[in-house]
Amino acid sequence: MNSIEVLLLSQSDIRSLNLQPDEVMAAVEQAMIEHAAGTYEMHPKIGVHPTGTDPDNFIHAMPAYLKQLGACGLKWVGGFAKNPAHGLPNVTGVQVCNDVDTGIPQAIMDCALLTGYRTAAVSTVIARRCVRPGASEMALLGCGFQGSMHLHYLLHALPGIQRVRLFDVRPGAAAELADRFRSQSNFAGELVACDTAQATLEGAEVISTCTSGDVQIIQPEWFQPGAFGVGIEGGCAYTEEALHQADKFIVDDIPLVEYFQKISLGRKNDQGEENPEFPGGIPPIYATIGQVVAGEKSARDSDEERIIAIPIGMAICDIALGHLVLQRARQQGVGQAFALS
Repeated sequence: MNSIEVLLLSQSDIRSLNLQPDEVMAAVEQAMIEHAAGTYEMHPKIGVHPTGTDPDNFIHAMPAYLKQLGACGLKWVGGFAKNPAHGLPNVTGVQVCNDVDTGIPQAIMDCALLTGYRTAAVSTVIARRCVRPGASEMALLGCGFQGSMHLHYLLHALPGIQRVRLFDVRPGAAAELADRFRSQSNFAGELVACDTAQATLEGAEVISTCTSGDVQIIQPEWFQPGAFGVGIEGGCAYTEEALHQADKFIVDDIPLVEYFQKISLGRKNDQGEENPEFPGGIPPIYATIGQVVAGEKSARDSDEERIIAIPIGMAICDIALGHLVLQRARQQGVGQAFALS
């Protein structure tokens, strides 16, 4: 019997591949197109919740198969919000890539960095289709790892942005991200660290929320006509009135959204208030991101439309990105092979 070798890829291995935003977005878009075409298999995230230091801790299993791409695998990822206080990352986990013909594992790789790539890429894929032409003001809420990834990807894809206002509940986090981004990028615009969410959001034409979602922040008067907002899994940052005044509400996967709303009912925030994923219920869903990417639904139809996109995070995007990483690692001779049998 032939021996089975599996490629082990650490986070530093993946970083060394130097994947560019356009490459990552192309992989994500391919997954989105397969989602619209129905040539995939994926289920709503299942998980366990070791409460330990935080009742919102989770570890999710995310299997997926993409028929046209010929990729399948499993992402096993945990989110523990209090980890940074102990010098540990919030998001950790591994991803397995399997051969679609034999089922044999081909690679095991770190998924924390890939999660940052994927999440920012999905937000950016829909943003560059929905942002109003001529938009120049962006607001970023949440300046941690996801915030830094979103800042990098969004400014790469939206060259018209000239001013970014940043806010984080952690003192100094917004200024730190602004300083770091200035030193590491060629962005010629203005980066402003703000003291309040209101100062960050008023007048923003593009809103990126990379927050935990414990408190709904965005007030309706801050979500102006023509604005586009994109948020990440973990809680919607819009108040009920702001969320439901959107002219278009776009998601990545409807069963995922319905599942997350269901399990969030009865959840309370740190102030003891009810904190469902989508306050006031799920707004009428206009389209999935895949439908917009595939051209089945229009993105923006007028300069006055308010549009919100909330991607929960689809495993097919992770698996498509893992497939790209595996191919590139093989080409560059990156990673360490070990015998599985």
